[in-house]
Amino acid sequence: MTQRGTRGQTRIWLRIAFLVAVTMLVPAPRPVSGADLKIAVVDMQRALNDCEAGKKAKDQVKAKFERSQEALRHQREDLDRMKEDYDKKALVLREEERRNLEKDLENRSLEFKRKYEDFQRDLKRTDAELTSSIVQELYDIVREYGQQHGYSLVLEASSGTLLYNDKAVDVTDEIVKIHNSSPHKEHAPKRGGEKE
Repeated sequence: MTQRGTRGQTRIWLRIAFLVAVTMLVPAPRPVSGADLKIAVVDMQRALNDCEAGKKAKDQVKAKFERSQEALRHQREDLDRMKEDYDKKALVLREEERRNLEKDLENRSLEFKRKYEDFQRDLKRTDAELTSSIVQELYDIVREYGQQHGYSLVLEASSGTLLYNDKAVDVTDEIVKIHNSSPHKEHAPKRGGEKE
């Protein structure tokens, strides 16, 4: 064997010896045991739907939805009747009358579409206004509950990222009970002149 080959092998063995020495001197990371972590799970959507304030808010949104839906239904029926009348008379009408009726139908259809879109936006806004303070209260309760009971983590179940949890770590019912038994501020903000 040549001198150059011997030096190459020596270098390899020195590197291996160095790596072995380093791994023996550096402490291995401490594994996290289950005893160190205490985890709970809360389904915030269920908590919002099950707590008394959440049920009241959802009932208010539902009542507003039904009132608005009824008005839209009547407007839609009127629009459909007008369209049927136009279809029956279109062939016997003079050109100018037909164009006027078409334009009127188009305007009423656009107005209906705008009202429907406004209705959808208003319903979402009302739901958010009525539930946002309840959701904030629930988050505050979860935070305090987690601290008081020594939880390392409290995970949210309704977000879709939690694939599995043992029902024993689900504290949603406890959060709902605490929320129902604690005093709350009014959750239904009224806008000027709005009737509920």
